[in-house]
Amino acid sequence: MISGYVTIRKGCDLMIPQYYEFINKTKILSGFRALERIPVELNERGKTRPLIICQREYIDKGTQKMLMKTLEGSALVQGVIFLYCKPVDEECLVQGVSEYKERECDSLITLGDDSAFELGNNIRIKLEQELDSDSGITFIAVPTASSGSEITGEADLVVLDPKLTLNLSLRDTVLSALDTLCHSIEAYTSVKKNPVSDAYAFSAIKLAAESLPVIIKKCRDKKARNCLTNGALLSGMGFLNSKGGISHAIARGLTECCRVSHAEAVSVILPHCLEHNMIKNDQYYGELLLPLKGPDIYSETPAYERGRKFQKAIRNMIYEFHIKLDIPVCLSEIGVKRTDFDKISELCLKDEHLADYSEEVHKDDIINILNLAY
Repeated sequence: MISGYVTIRKGCDLMIPQYYEFINKTKILSGFRALERIPVELNERGKTRPLIICQREYIDKGTQKMLMKTLEGSALVQGVIFLYCKPVDEECLVQGVSEYKERECDSLITLGDDSAFELGNNIRIKLEQELDSDSGITFIAVPTASSGSEITGEADLVVLDPKLTLNLSLRDTVLSALDTLCHSIEAYTSVKKNPVSDAYAFSAIKLAAESLPVIIKKCRDKKARNCLTNGALLSGMGFLNSKGGISHAIARGLTECCRVSHAEAVSVILPHCLEHNMIKNDQYYGELLLPLKGPDIYSETPAYERGRKFQKAIRNMIYEFHIKLDIPVCLSEIGVKRTDFDKISELCLKDEHLADYSEEVHKDDIINILNLAY
């Protein structure tokens, strides 16, 4: 039994923490006209001049125009655009803070992926320190690529509108969904798992699994994209409250050392990390077979085979996407070299996702996973 947990027997074994915390102070606006609610929400908070933090590439995608059209259609709000380019650095942060002050803004809106959110969150923290604001700065996150990380830092609002993801390519959409699955699996198997994070993770896997086949057939299906976006957010909320594990630690090591995209790193590493944790997490994987493959397959599979079937289903899914969309399945495909393994391992062992890991992870474990994934 894991330390800090108590086993309650009532017909079946349930692992409930003796104590846990779950935090989510963010209001979620989700739906086909969620974007149009932003001026109302700002007005209710007495805000009229948001600084809109947007990655420069979104000008070409037309995403920025969608948001500006929404704000321009309201007499309540007048937005100010601040464009940035990746990678986000200290200079970018200083420019954002300066723009906010010089243009006399009173709130923040981030439009884009997790880099936009990270920059916006850092600008907010910096401004609250400098301005000594008691009430805080209203912070709205509008994700266009759904990894679930947009919930980080407790934005006041997260706005999920499927029309903002319609221009996301099928390949990027699938990679984002795989990241959702990884967030959910690690939340559900974490040593800090709890009934609330379990519910979020379970629902997120179900939403992703049911929506992906629809997206593959019809990439711009709004209902399926709405489900994927909500699944991403749910997985992120569960993940951030229960902490991650070895998959995200290695993925971050790959990103920092080899400049591999996080989503591609996850697609390569996830099946091998599931295999590595198979014995320890067999029961949990078996439970997750239900949202991944549905009640028929779950019920017809003997209990002792469900965990293995779940692991194989994830591996087969990723291989299918490799064939159809060139989703990477080995490290050599994405430019990683065996000579990078030592540095990746060192970065991984220092990662926050392993800080509360239930079992000690050794360098040999990481090297073995990397070799299998190569």
